[in-house]
Amino acid sequence: MAKKISSPDRQAMNWLLIGGSLVSTFLWATLEDPFNAPKSWILYCVGFWLAGWVGFQVRRRWSQKIDRQVFIFAGSLALTFIAAFLATDVKLQGLFGDYARRTGLISYLSLILFFTAASMLFSLSTIALFDRVTLVVGFIVGFYGFIQHFKVDFIKWNNPYDSVLSTLGNPDFAAAVMAIFLVLAFGLVINSSKSKVVRIWSALNVLLLLVTILFSQVRQGLLAGAAGIAVIVYIWLHQRKKIVAYGFAGFGLVVGALGLVGMLNQGPLKSLFYKASVTYRGDYWRAGIRMFKSHPLFGVGLDRYGAYFRQYRDATQALRRGPGLVSNAAHDVPIQLAATGGIFVLIAFLALTLFIAWRGITALRSATGINQIVIATFFGAWITYEAQSLISIDNVGIAIWGWILGGIVVALSRPTKVEEVLAPVNAKPLRSKKQSIKQSTKISSGSAAQPLVSGLLFTLAFAICIPMFLSDAALKTSRGYAAPTSANLSAYLQIVRKPLGYGFQDTHAKESVAILLAQANQLPEAKTNLLAVLARDPRGFDALNTLALIEEANKNFGEAASNRQKMSALDPWNYQNLLQLGEDLKQSGDKAGAKAIIGRIDAFAAQTSEALTAHKDFGSL
Repeated sequence: MAKKISSPDRQAMNWLLIGGSLVSTFLWATLEDPFNAPKSWILYCVGFWLAGWVGFQVRRRWSQKIDRQVFIFAGSLALTFIAAFLATDVKLQGLFGDYARRTGLISYLSLILFFTAASMLFSLSTIALFDRVTLVVGFIVGFYGFIQHFKVDFIKWNNPYDSVLSTLGNPDFAAAVMAIFLVLAFGLVINSSKSKVVRIWSALNVLLLLVTILFSQVRQGLLAGAAGIAVIVYIWLHQRKKIVAYGFAGFGLVVGALGLVGMLNQGPLKSLFYKASVTYRGDYWRAGIRMFKSHPLFGVGLDRYGAYFRQYRDATQALRRGPGLVSNAAHDVPIQLAATGGIFVLIAFLALTLFIAWRGITALRSATGINQIVIATFFGAWITYEAQSLISIDNVGIAIWGWILGGIVVALSRPTKVEEVLAPVNAKPLRSKKQSIKQSTKISSGSAAQPLVSGLLFTLAFAICIPMFLSDAALKTSRGYAAPTSANLSAYLQIVRKPLGYGFQDTHAKESVAILLAQANQLPEAKTNLLAVLARDPRGFDALNTLALIEEANKNFGEAASNRQKMSALDPWNYQNLLQLGEDLKQSGDKAGAKAIIGRIDAFAAQTSEALTAHKDFGSL
């Protein structure tokens, strides 16, 4: 039977569970970024509300050892993120994150708050409240992906993957979330204390999620889910016959190792697990490691991986996929954090991860029977998240469950026979009835103040999100209009400029508006917007490229060449840009400069068509 939860704690739990569910499932089709943007805004709002609740718990729970450890580890990580943000060159991006990623300071602070709240809200006697989340959210994500496979969708997405998107917008992200809920549902199936209805529904979810992951063709989703299920099966076998459990563990390690090797296109399982995208991830990892080595203390800036990727990638990546295919994430969470946050963020993150793992192992060793199965279920689901995070990004729709599950693992490691003991307001014992009444009043007023503080913080976050929503929606609307004629130019320009009429415009919005203005032949205004982007972020490669194209269209080849020189400094392996730079230099009369381009391209891309064109166009100068 579930333990009764106090009203403030139950309210916090509702916010956490409903908020977490929406971060994974909510989308808004009429936005420029229909998936990540609305999810991040919900994350901010609920995270801010939880900040009020967590803030009131610090003094109340500091005397409890596990709570104190949570505050120390989570607080240390939050402080390192703040330090990395202060060192970030483009503050707006560091605060809110790169466009379509949204993993800036506010997102990570919100995730830390979800973790901290989950570690204090759940226990073995209340964890059954999470079952409905497991069943409902898992079903929504799985069923939506399932019908998408059969081309049935209530939204007509422009789907470049021709695969399962579910509510995450990407097959890899969808498979990762489904793998997490697959593990949670599997744990409910073998939990004999659950009702038949719950176990049957869970079994259907297992089947649905497994089939949909197969439809997505994302191998790492299967491998990560298998790792989590293996934890549960091992505990289940260990309770019955230890020798069988040890044999299963050995077999699992061998198969897991072969699967990892297969993902690298080696070994007997390579036909099952290898995909070219794994090779591409290696390109991203190398670039992230180079960023970290060059900026070890605070990284290149929170969520600034994309701004530095072109500079730190190698020729192998540029030649393998073409210089135009770039990435704004390392596709490995520890490498991403090291590259963008530096050594202090990395150490604090790894310390928190090891703390969760230690608490999970401690909980498994101290529990027995059904309780041990329950703990194994959540620990296995957390392992699934951690496994996929080594080859994917911290997409907020996935990350939310990794942080909530991490908090639950810590929560379930508390001694089952120890009731929660609240820290006294004063260290000294009460000496009189008057003092007792006074202390009771303090506790009561604190309980009353918490919803007010949480509500104010929620309102602040909501107010921050409104202009971002309006700008994103306006940008989506402006793209729906065809290039204007002289008759409707004024109305067109009013619509196109609208996204810049709100606060918190990122470079994506400014660059997009500039392109639309250029297409309407409003070149001075377009150039002004692009120069404003570069004033804020000198590493704005796309802004430089658009400026170069505008100058080339107007035969200002000297100005175009100047922009392309800056681009080549940011992207030294871009042989396509080098060729165009040579053409601009040639047209501007700099024949020696154009001829020198041949050697720059031949140095790493001699076998490309661009190299042949360079020899043909500049060789005789």
